Amino acid sequence: MIGVSVHDGLRGRAAKLAAAAAALKRRSGVEAAPFSLAFLTDRRRIASPEPILRALPTGAAVIYRDYDDPKRTAVAARYAAICRRRGVFFLVGADASLADAISADGLHLPARALMTAAPRRRPGLLTASCHNADELAHAARAGADLALLSPAFTTLRHPYTKNIGPARFISLATTATLPILALGGVNETNAHRLRGPNVVGLAAISAFVG
Repeated sequence: MIGVSVHDGLRGRAAKLAAAAAALKRRSGVEAAPFSLAFLTDRRRIASPEPILRALPTGAAVIYRDYDDPKRTAVAARYAAICRRRGVFFLVGADASLADAISADGLHLPARALMTAAPRRRPGLLTASCHNADELAHAARAGADLALLSPAFTTLRHPYTKNIGPARFISLATTATLPILALGGVNETNAHRLRGPNVVGLAAISAFVG
């Protein structure tokens, strides 16, 4: 069982990220967005994310990826149940059948699936991973509710991948036709550098554990 101090620490981290996301939302010019804070699973970096799921504030979201997990169906169902109890949105990456089977709140399209996605004809939320203007346009045509634009900054996972940078990020978000979550090296200390039109919040992985 997770210790009280660890749980409080995770809740504190989540609260700081939620505050940073809310500040972005206030400056975005967007009145309504499904959510402004999202946690993305990555079992190689955070093997047991359940404590984070339990620490997320109501109205946040979890995007379940872990595409190669042999127990993906059972794990997704367990995570979805935790999120449901806490009032947290739960989206499944790249598998509409699984999303339907566990009554997830929506589907997340990675960039590789986005470019061939047909316009949405299913209920629930739809989010998409994007890295450039072309992918943002595809996300809008697919009917996505939100786009996760990355990498905003240099990340631990991809230290040699060129990041978008604040100026270009804000430019891409401003010309987008759907709300944007900032992803990639974003935390409560640097999120303010991405404030601008359509930037309604942030998504992260390791930022939730400091």
